[in-house]
Amino acid sequence: MNKNKTNVLLGITGGVAAYKILELLRLLVKKGFKVKVVLTKAALNFVTPFSFLSLGAEEVFTDLDQFSVKDGSSIHLSLSRWAHVILVAPATADIIAKIANGISDNLLLTTILASKNPVLIAPSMNENMYLNPITQSNLEKLKILGFKIIEPEEGYLADLQQGKGRLKDVEDLFEDIMYFLYDKPLLNKKVLVTAGATREFIDPVRFITNASSGKMGIALAKVAKRLGANVTLIFGEVSERIPEVDRSIHVTTTEEMKNRVIENLKEADILLMVAAPADYKPTTYIDKKLPKLDKYDLKLEKTDDILKEASKYKENKLFLGFALQTEDLIENAKNKLLEKNLDFIVANTPSNIGADTGKITLISKALDMFEFEGTKEEIAHFIFSKII
Repeated sequence: MNKNKTNVLLGITGGVAAYKILELLRLLVKKGFKVKVVLTKAALNFVTPFSFLSLGAEEVFTDLDQFSVKDGSSIHLSLSRWAHVILVAPATADIIAKIANGISDNLLLTTILASKNPVLIAPSMNENMYLNPITQSNLEKLKILGFKIIEPEEGYLADLQQGKGRLKDVEDLFEDIMYFLYDKPLLNKKVLVTAGATREFIDPVRFITNASSGKMGIALAKVAKRLGANVTLIFGEVSERIPEVDRSIHVTTTEEMKNRVIENLKEADILLMVAAPADYKPTTYIDKKLPKLDKYDLKLEKTDDILKEASKYKENKLFLGFALQTEDLIENAKNKLLEKNLDFIVANTPSNIGADTGKITLISKALDMFEFEGTKEEIAHFIFSKII
């Protein structure tokens, strides 16, 4: 993140989804961002200033503050200069129409009109209103004018009917904001990330796998996107929701993961092999569920080595791998680094599996070592700061 960009202004309008922005505020405050809020008159029918203040908003403004002065300037000018990014969510058809046509009859609208920084618009309304040609024309106009439109999702709407118009998931809204607060050292770079565990089936319901949660791979995919990369995420079984990236591909077996990696590697500049593919698979697959037996001899064979296969296509790409060991961690990681022709390797221990925080050692091809401890996202930022 650009340390000089930490100020987020949330503009809430009169939509049922206004309550969801309370959770977004919580996420922003938890990550250390400074947040101020502007509520329109209609928004006050759904949420209150106290709700936002109690969750950590620095200040909350309403139309009653329209003609007040702050820091020597009219409030809308002060707020427009303070905010590094403005998010309008939920954005009703009314507010979208007014922004598109330069109408400024409330505090939020005058603040947006005065702002030179990014303004994100997250529509939320009934599908008929959203798809109305007037609304669509206004959204297209806003895109042309440089506003970022965060498309709504399909789902149940306020009248319990399904359609397009549901406010985007809060975690995705959070990432949309993050994108505009970070420098872009990975702009025009294509990053391929793998995450999670693969499964090798014994019969239709039993399989061999491992305890990988996929949290580290998902964190690296999120951060790569924030830093401007085009991100492809290939994932097995994970414990977290998949973030919005340019392409996400779910796989089950190690062979499937290997094939998808090779297919997508040709276009990639950076490969982050974070997944934990199963090292073994049954020599035979039984197509009917095995009965419960007193004893069953299971024969295993090695699965394909994905990094070994990927190295055939390395050329001038940057490769980073992970090494998890219970003994001689650093020595084993160094051996894997050289054996797999990696540029970097991350050495970690089983205590990191499934945890939200961890401690890692990053080792370069020159065998320089860097230790770091923090959350998975903090680790991801640290890794990129070194490999870039």
